[in-house]
Amino acid sequence: MHTNVDAVVLSTQSVSERDKRLTLFTRERGRLFARATGALRPGARLAAATEPAVWARFRLWLPEGAVGGRVTGGAVVDGHPSLRGQWIRLTSALFFCEWTDRLTPLLQASPEKFDLLARALAGLERYETATVRAAFLTQFARLAGYGPMPGLNADRLDEWDFECPLHETNASAVERQVIQFLSPLLTRPLRTLVHGRALDLFFNKNRLGFSQSR
Repeated sequence: MHTNVDAVVLSTQSVSERDKRLTLFTRERGRLFARATGALRPGARLAAATEPAVWARFRLWLPEGAVGGRVTGGAVVDGHPSLRGQWIRLTSALFFCEWTDRLTPLLQASPEKFDLLARALAGLERYETATVRAAFLTQFARLAGYGPMPGLNADRLDEWDFECPLHETNASAVERQVIQFLSPLLTRPLRTLVHGRALDLFFNKNRLGFSQSR
């Protein structure tokens, strides 16, 4: 049967020279898989809508009760273009997607989680990355039934709407606390978290070396 869904693309995988396999987090049906035929072709109509961290509106062929289907149409709702040229914001967006992918069961709709992910991705384009990351993780933990997080001003981050500016000096500590608290649920390290920390260390070393050479 055909169905229309709002979805954030959590991850993509090439399955042929032309096709992608998408992991989608949909507002209506939760997390599921979909094949996007022809999305890898140059100039493909679905190319932009099938990139990670893009919010798109898809038409899917999805059999009732199935965890996977096929994309038959789609258009971008918010591609977050300003994230693409800033590595720290882009790696944070991909981290949000991987976190959601790893900690969300298949076919369990959670409109609140979907809205949180959409707001957090939009917030990365406007606000301090550390604050957005900590707020996303804190609110995700609560919505998943593991919160609210105690201490370290987590309550301010839990109440943030990603609309008004917020600066939280303890944001990095809150992020570490949530990750440590939920790490037993992860069977392996998050690639985006490891890569992001490695890039951060690399650029920090370069900045330090540049300042010392002046």
